[in-house]
Amino acid sequence: MNEKRKLVLHYPLDRISEPILTQLVTKYDLEPNLLRADVDAHKGGWIEMDLTGDGEQIDMAVVWMKSLGLTLETEHMGVS
Repeated sequence: MNEKRKLVLHYPLDRISEPILTQLVTKYDLEPNLLRADVDAHKGGWIEMDLTGDGEQIDMAVVWMKSLGLTLETEHMGVS
């Protein structure tokens, strides 16, 4: 069952060049919809997005992103 969650990812400087969003699509079969972002190659940054897909896949992706050192804020948006 598809679920939508609003996420804010806070990137540490050492992870700024990694293809996190690409992995969300290819590895976890999720659909990110970017809403706002402030990313700087010298400071790090953050991305706010809606993430849609299977709830278990979202959970696994959140665990994976946290293991990379990203800080996340999440909000459940409902089921579609």
